[in-house]
Amino acid sequence: MAKSLRHWLSQIEEKFPGEFARTSQEVMPSKFEASAIMECLERQAQYPAVLFERARDIEGNPTSFRLLMNTFATVPKIGSALDLAQPTRVEVMERYMKMQSSPKDVTVVEKNEAPVKEVIWTGSEVNLERLPIPRTNEMDGGPYLTPIVVARHHKTGRYNVSWNRCMVIDRNHLGIWMSPRHLWTYFMAAEEDGKSLPIAIVLGHHPAFFLVGAGLTKLDQDEYRVAGGVMGEGLEVTPSESLGSELLVPAQAEIILEGEIVRDRRTIEGPFGEFTGYNGPQRLSWLVEVKAVTARHDGIIVGVFGGHQENLYAHYPIQADIYANVRAVIPNVVDISWVDSGGPLNMIISLKKKTEGEQLRAAMAAFSQSNFIKHVILVDDDIDPGNLKQVMWAVATRVQSDRDVNVLKGMQGQVLDPSLEHEIRGAGLIIDATKPTDRAYAIKAQPPEEIVRKVDLTQIFSPVR
Repeated sequence: MAKSLRHWLSQIEEKFPGEFARTSQEVMPSKFEASAIMECLERQAQYPAVLFERARDIEGNPTSFRLLMNTFATVPKIGSALDLAQPTRVEVMERYMKMQSSPKDVTVVEKNEAPVKEVIWTGSEVNLERLPIPRTNEMDGGPYLTPIVVARHHKTGRYNVSWNRCMVIDRNHLGIWMSPRHLWTYFMAAEEDGKSLPIAIVLGHHPAFFLVGAGLTKLDQDEYRVAGGVMGEGLEVTPSESLGSELLVPAQAEIILEGEIVRDRRTIEGPFGEFTGYNGPQRLSWLVEVKAVTARHDGIIVGVFGGHQENLYAHYPIQADIYANVRAVIPNVVDISWVDSGGPLNMIISLKKKTEGEQLRAAMAAFSQSNFIKHVILVDDDIDPGNLKQVMWAVATRVQSDRDVNVLKGMQGQVLDPSLEHEIRGAGLIIDATKPTDRAYAIKAQPPEEIVRKVDLTQIFSPVR
């Protein structure tokens, strides 16, 4: 059986029951009713993926289509998408990078074999307001999709897979934001040649397919093949309704919008709740015209809970890429934490320090990978970088500010950082909370580690029969 979102949901429900919940409570996502439920769960530190089985469409009518939120909100869910049984942060990062580097060819199936073709709307039938598209945060400019956008370069034929926010404008138009990366490059090349860029907007699929959209894949790689690698099997694709074999679309998807990013046109899009936890600004963005919709009859929209934990954890592939590249420079790095570091612009690096100075080289290597990183905290390998209590203990007991804190002025920042005064120029910070190697240092107070490792609490505190 080919991998699909439903395949993953059945696995997560069976193997990680606390990570998934479904509700038959009727909600109207475009009126914040789904995201309000997610907010209440997050305030209680609960992050299950929630399937809303009775969601009304934008017009307020009942629909057979459904909405899934918090798909990417925890490490177990992300790890399960990569076929890991009891994943740790390091295992997830290493697994993603290994699978990404093992691309697989696509498998082309006929339209009548593609589940995403159960429902087909074309021409005047296209109406995005018949879908349960959520408004998530109070300042959102409208109902928002957080889908994967597929595009094929009009000259090279390579496919790109990217995660882009799309705001509903009317029944067949969207405003799309493109960072100046691969999709933007494809569009600009097409527009320069006087062409619009055909795209397929995938609203739901196996989470591993979505993760590829967040990865730092190289521009010369075909990301359909990379998706096959990350999914562990060749991606099933089928001809699109609008362009046939000129634009192949994922056959196992839940819902697909076919259309084009229109040349020589722009539109207003935003605000939108971003990974920083703040509302990103309203922007002059690009216009999408939707020409066809294909779907399963009860198709599921994957809606990222913008501005919240899921939004940040969806960046795990970027963290994996940074981890691999920093380790290539400093092999003594044993773990990093970015998405679960307590702040969206913080990076915590744990390393088994051998010599003085290598920890700062690790920090600089991390800065060079992404402008998402503003602060780097360096800790020893006895500290879990994802455990903020341990990290702050290291900062409290291993740092002297005049010696161990470095400020980097005039560094490129992240445009979504609300603390910037300039549009892009800001500053970086390095806190070296590692123990010195050139002198004796206080020893951490704890029982002998070899004895601690032998303790099995399940045996000691097993239920009395």
